[in-house]
Amino acid sequence: MKTVKKLIVGFVFIFGFTNCSTTDYSLFPDEESKLEMGRQIIEKEDSTAFSSLIFEESSQREYILDLFVYNKSGEKILVDPKEAYFKVYNEDREQINKEKYFALDPEKQISKLNEDIEDRETDHNVVTGLNIAFSLLSTIVDLADDEDNDVEEVAENVAILVDNQVNEEISYSEDKKYFENNKDFWENDVLRITELDSEESVQGILLVPIFSYAKYVKLFIPLGNTVHIYKFKQEVK
Repeated sequence: MKTVKKLIVGFVFIFGFTNCSTTDYSLFPDEESKLEMGRQIIEKEDSTAFSSLIFEESSQREYILDLFVYNKSGEKILVDPKEAYFKVYNEDREQINKEKYFALDPEKQISKLNEDIEDRETDHNVVTGLNIAFSLLSTIVDLADDEDNDVEEVAENVAILVDNQVNEEISYSEDKKYFENNKDFWENDVLRITELDSEESVQGILLVPIFSYAKYVKLFIPLGNTVHIYKFKQEVK
C-alpha cells in the first residue's frame, strides 16, 4: 500500500478545534497489525470494503492518520472523512465520556481558507489605498507650507510611500503563499468526501482531534453500510 508522502510539512497551519497542548502524543495499535516501511498498519475487511490505517504523526491538536479504502461491494459507497470519529477510554478501557470526537471536515477548511484569501486581498487593497492617500496628503501639506524645500519633502514622501508599500507587498506575498499552500494541502493531500464505485479505492490523510486524558481510543470509520473500528493505545512521546 502506498502511504502519503507529502506529509506533516508546516503543520502549524492546521485549523483545529481540539485540546490545546504542547505535549506530543502517539498512537500504537491495540490490536493485530503489521509493520510496513517502519509504520504499523491495521487492516480491516468485510463484504463491503477493505481499509487500512496508519498513524503517521501528531500535531499539537490532531492525530494525522493515513487511510486507504477499497470498495469490495457491488454498489457505490460513500467515504466521508467528517463522519469518522474517536471514542476515548481510560486505562481500564472504560469509556471516559459519551462524546464523539469527529475528524476535521476538509470542505469546511477549504471554505475557510478561501475566505481568508479574500479577506487578505481586501486588506491589501485597503492598505495600498491608505499608503497612497497619506502620501498625497503629506505632499499637499508640504507644498502648502510655503517653504523652499518642497522638492526634498516630496521626495521624502515618495520614499516613505515606496518603503511602506514594499513592506506591504512582501507581507501580502508571504500571506498569500501561506494560504495557498494550506489550501493545496487540504485539497490534494487530505482525504475528501468521495463516492467509490465497485473495485475503486481512495487514500488520503485523516485528521482527528487529540483527547489528552485518554489511554485508549477507538476510531470509527463509516463506509457505506458498514463501520470499520480501529483500536489504539495512546502514549506520550
